Amino acid sequence: MKNQKRSATRRSFLKAVGASATALPFYRLLENSVLAQAGQPLPLRFCGIYHPHGISMEYFAMLDGRFSLAKDTETAFNLTYTQNGAQCVLQPFDDATTYGQSFKSKILPIEGIDLMSNANGHDTAGTILTGSYIASSKPMNSSIDQYMAVERKLGAATRVTSIAVGVGDDSTQAGTTLSFGPGGAPLPKVIDPVQAFNTLFSGYVPTSDPTAAMAAMRARAKGRSVIDFVVKDVNRMNTRLAAVEQQKLQQHLDSIRDLEKQFQEPSTGNTGGATCTVPGTPNKTKFPSLKRYNGGEPYFDAITDSFIDLLTQAFACDITRFATFFMADLSYSGNMLGLNADNHGGVAHTYNGSQLGNDGHPVGNGDATTWVPLAKFNRYSYGKIALFMQKLAAAGVLDNVLIYASSDMGNPALHSTRNAPTLLAGGAAGTKFRMGRRLKMSADCTTNLWCAPTDAEFKASTNNHLLVSIAQAFGLTDVTSFGTQSTSSWKTGTLTGLL
Repeated sequence: MKNQKRSATRRSFLKAVGASATALPFYRLLENSVLAQAGQPLPLRFCGIYHPHGISMEYFAMLDGRFSLAKDTETAFNLTYTQNGAQCVLQPFDDATTYGQSFKSKILPIEGIDLMSNANGHDTAGTILTGSYIASSKPMNSSIDQYMAVERKLGAATRVTSIAVGVGDDSTQAGTTLSFGPGGAPLPKVIDPVQAFNTLFSGYVPTSDPTAAMAAMRARAKGRSVIDFVVKDVNRMNTRLAAVEQQKLQQHLDSIRDLEKQFQEPSTGNTGGATCTVPGTPNKTKFPSLKRYNGGEPYFDAITDSFIDLLTQAFACDITRFATFFMADLSYSGNMLGLNADNHGGVAHTYNGSQLGNDGHPVGNGDATTWVPLAKFNRYSYGKIALFMQKLAAAGVLDNVLIYASSDMGNPALHSTRNAPTLLAGGAAGTKFRMGRRLKMSADCTTNLWCAPTDAEFKASTNNHLLVSIAQAFGLTDVTSFGTQSTSSWKTGTLTGLL
């Protein structure tokens, strides 16, 4: 009888949510208007981005005299060179013709960041935002987006606390997603732009339509009453569960609270300079298939662009301040870059890097012909981030967005998690990180070209330090350590050189 009652409760809850989703009111937070009028900076937004297949380091690293080009410095660097048929992979950020302006002053590429993961390969995607070892296909702690948005409640004021989107793969093991809750529990990500639109924007009710406004009010009242009942029922159940199960149940409660916010009374106001425009529902004819290995690959480019549009307006309208975006490759015959149909095996795994891209191993000069295909793909990925920045700038919110983009590897042929491509981009509110520069971390090894993490001389510049710096940039100055590492120094302290 109790099970039947619980099932009925769940059905009622889902029915109420589904029935009212189209009537939910669209709103922008009054907080933005108050801050803007007071002359204070708006709250920062965060987007963590994954791009696949590591990096062609020869076309990413600061110029050191290679290609017979002038050397780069921290503040004077060349992003527009072309050599051997491939452009610098960061070229989109200095391409005003394509993207409306140069974003060279809004980026901070960093060399020498190590993802200290035991996964040694693709599962290391789960380390990028967690700074954690991978155990049983998941990290051991939450990701920085969830830590800030949920655990530290920086996303509590917005309609959607956080959102995770991805292209082509809705699985949630460590190698296919970025967002994880407490204990490393993976969060589901949205791969359908239409579903993402509904999550973020469904229920826009014109204020001039009294009938729609009344329907929205009734839907809010119904939704609130059902949620109140479900929360009470869950809380009663919580006391009977073991600690592990309580943790899982807490995540469900967090999800319910996200829904609860969508039933609150709408607020009015502006976004303090941002241009909030509700996008149209994504056109499904542009991506009739979504999944990898199921006919979706030719549509990944259009899906990526659609997510960029949605995330831009979600940030501009202050619907959410925290997002992760798991991008995909172009593994299909006749792809737009003219690459091998198997981007993984035919592009990433054939890369034969120089010492720049070989983890410091003294193995020779590599094969320059293998750098070019990977560089073309890398440039494509960074082009999407530049497009995102273009859209954010047009919406007037770029200066209040911090983008952290990385891949799961440095050298993809070696599955090396050292010297991973790392990019900070956006305005970071102008004071958190000093953009318009290039940084190169100190070598991991002081006397040898390469050393193992177990060697006494090994001193890594880990992404954990960057995660601590990001948390502090969002005002969490009490955060001095982040992640799960075997060596305390790898996870403690900020990353030097960001200011």
